[in-house]
Amino acid sequence: MRLLFIIFITFTFIIGCSVFRFYSEDQHQIKGKIYVTGNEPFTELAIQDENGEVFLISKNSPVYKELWKNQGSTVILEIERRETKGNEKGKLIAKSFKILSPK
Repeated sequence: MRLLFIIFITFTFIIGCSVFRFYSEDQHQIKGKIYVTGNEPFTELAIQDENGEVFLISKNSPVYKELWKNQGSTVILEIERRETKGNEKGKLIAKSFKILSPK
């Protein structure tokens, strides 16, 4: 019984830390290159960071059209990581960006 209680407390602690980490990363910056991925008519705007990790950018982002015009540029993207509904679920919402090196 005591072992079961220790396992439960440990599991609860691990889950709690994971949830806290998710919410603490809500707003941050990503430095990387803006590019378009996919095939017409299903293209997506994305950013690839310095580690090679790719993040899709939501079409609901306020700066989406400006980012589209800056394909190939290296930018610092200020994002708010949140899940949206429908096809945009899990994509990044970009608030603003700063161009470091143009195309």
